Amino acid sequence: MANYIHVPEGAPTVPKLDVTLDEHDYRAGALKLLKTLRPHWKPSEVKTKSFTDGITNKLIGCYVGGSMQDVVLVRVYGNKTELFVDRENEVKSFRVLQMHRCAPRLYCTFNNGLCYEFLQGVALEPEHIRSPAIFRHIARQMAKYHAIHAHNGWVPQSDLWLRISKFFSLAPTHFDDPEKDQRLKSEVPSTACLRDEMIWLQQNLSKLGSPVVLCHNDLLCKNIIYKQQEDVSLPKSLHLLHRAIATDWRCSVCPARTPPGPEMSNSLTTNMLGTIIKPLTLGITSMNLQV
Repeated sequence: MANYIHVPEGAPTVPKLDVTLDEHDYRAGALKLLKTLRPHWKPSEVKTKSFTDGITNKLIGCYVGGSMQDVVLVRVYGNKTELFVDRENEVKSFRVLQMHRCAPRLYCTFNNGLCYEFLQGVALEPEHIRSPAIFRHIARQMAKYHAIHAHNGWVPQSDLWLRISKFFSLAPTHFDDPEKDQRLKSEVPSTACLRDEMIWLQQNLSKLGSPVVLCHNDLLCKNIIYKQQEDVSLPKSLHLLHRAIATDWRCSVCPARTPPGPEMSNSLTTNMLGTIIKPLTLGITSMNLQV
């Protein structure tokens, strides 16, 4: 129960549709979903747009008309991602965040994916998140996540190290393809080296006493949607888990290739803590999660 996500009473229910999408020919399956979700749409008029920034999942936007005002996002899970991602927890996360107006509307789940609301805005780039006007919005929105109590009385504990260990057990140590195998050996540190680094991190970070809170855990730049003069959104929620608060922004929003300077680090911390202590109206709508 250490990382249990509790869905409170009154949270929106999510229908499960018995539909399976072929990731290589998704249109037929998507139209079956839309027959329930948008029964007034004519199948012949449905247009699709593929989003290509995800690493393992396939994401398709379905809409009608000349503009993308009402878009149903269809996410097809990547092959064998269920070995690492808890899909039941993903749906619970969506529902919890919807209750707190921190996530897009989840329309349904289906056998190998889910459908949810499309949020208008611009997916950010590394240079954007270094702007004080934007990263302060991001920090405040993250603080809203951190302030959500989704453990129903249980004392939340981080399972970060357990999950990293599980990832190591699933990660390949070699490939049959000689080119891939050579790239793995030349560009990726050995499993033993990575495990040593994990142990070092665990020994040092566990001493900090950082509060364990509900974290986003996947704040890649492209997973942050910005609507100018309004707010920032973090729509994707499948990695919502209890983790040490410090790991959420330092490891996610600030990638190694664009480390934050002292001003950015201090401002992120100040804005997160200020929001937790005194909630405010944000210039951010939600944040997005994508594997």
